[in-house]
Amino acid sequence: MSNMKSLNRSSLIMILVLSLMMLGTCVICWHFKVHQKIGAPAFRIVPGELMNEKNEVVRTNIIDLPVEVGAFTSKPMIVSNHELNWLPDDTLYGRRRYTCTTNGFFGDLSIVLMEKDRTSIHKPQYCLPAGGFIITKEETVELPVRLEDGTYLKSRLIHAARDIKTNTGEIQKLNAAFFYYYATEGQTTPDHIDMMWRMSKGLLTSGTTQRWGYVSFLAWFYPEDEAAAIEECKKFLGQAIPLFQAPVRYH
Repeated sequence: MSNMKSLNRSSLIMILVLSLMMLGTCVICWHFKVHQKIGAPAFRIVPGELMNEKNEVVRTNIIDLPVEVGAFTSKPMIVSNHELNWLPDDTLYGRRRYTCTTNGFFGDLSIVLMEKDRTSIHKPQYCLPAGGFIITKEETVELPVRLEDGTYLKSRLIHAARDIKTNTGEIQKLNAAFFYYYATEGQTTPDHIDMMWRMSKGLLTSGTTQRWGYVSFLAWFYPEDEAAAIEECKKFLGQAIPLFQAPVRYH
């Protein structure tokens, strides 16, 4: 009987401790939600219209992307209603398609920027397969953008493939290179977990929610052109990133 009483007492103490821990967590979350401070983004936000596929204006502020980058000219791109419905309402976007005037090479540059809701920032490993891509390889690469500490900006590179139907009804295999990384004021990282850790650490130590952006560049090419296409992507990003992103103090 005494053993039973001791067991019951231990169980009650454990339940009390867990309840206090849960209460403390709720209080901390409530405090940060009420007193939340938002950090500065790594990108300029400017007045501008963002359109959906129905040609409706869905945002009146956009991320400022350059119209021209070296030999590349560009045009704005839409954001699908599916993406708009999936991400938080306060999410901001920058999106343009860049085409090289000398060889016709093109790719899509996109920035997704969070406001207060960090779920705006996601992993492309879910989006690409949903768009019909098969991921064949992933690696971390350096882009020709030197940071202030002397290192180079690191990006994640996803190699993917997709079959498309041509106008004649034939199936054509295309490869894709998808570069992405995350950036906030003074910081970049190619790793989603690292980005979430930095955000949590910043919130706990300073009470400020860092405003992260998800930068990506997608280009298509024939399988035999892969090596040259990836180098073209790196060259483009090396020219473009300093035009839209604030200098990074450290990696």
